[in-house]
Amino acid sequence: MLFKGYGSFSGFLSAMTLPNFGKALGSPNSQLHFYLEECYEQWKMLEKERKQAEAVLTKTYPGKRVSVVTSSVLPKMPPNPSRLDRLIVDQLREQARVAGLLGKMEQLRSFPLHANVGSALDRHLEVIYITQARRKDEFINASSRQRQPAAFFREDREILLLASAVKDLCSSTRKARTALWCALQMTLPKTNSYPEERDELGTCSPLGQDSPEQSSLERALTAL
Repeated sequence: MLFKGYGSFSGFLSAMTLPNFGKALGSPNSQLHFYLEECYEQWKMLEKERKQAEAVLTKTYPGKRVSVVTSSVLPKMPPNPSRLDRLIVDQLREQARVAGLLGKMEQLRSFPLHANVGSALDRHLEVIYITQARRKDEFINASSRQRQPAAFFREDREILLLASAVKDLCSSTRKARTALWCALQMTLPKTNSYPEERDELGTCSPLGQDSPEQSSLERALTAL
């Protein structure tokens, strides 16, 4: 039996990509704020589900060390960070922890994970770096906006590019969550020895409560 209880992925298909609200979100700053809030929620869920996965694996494989990434190797927060700066660093830290956990899963199962799982994590890291670069461009150009006639137009363009990057980061974070869920299903024994964990975490699979377990895993892998 697959571990259906891991994670809360109700409405997975409809939420795989964020809706394109376009002008409905208002100004570029409003769009950036909206996607920043959405991305924070996805990051929080990824962190929560990674911790849940570590707890489940620790119970399933007693005596095995599951958590492998130490704080000394994680990126540091810059001085006077904005909320977006904090999100970027938090995303980099969590991506490293998830990648380390997936590596541990491969050791536990003595076989590589599905290629789509690794691709989703690689894409997540790539989008984090893109967002970081957009933020750097926006920060560097901020001082020149008040001195040039077309400053407002360039500012809007830079913020829109940044909002688009954060939107992509939100989507890639959701896919990283799905990749983590898939990896856990492939790592746990076919028969779960801890039904209380299943009851505690719920019974939602990423593709809906009524989906057959194996079908849910296959469809989730395809969606990555």
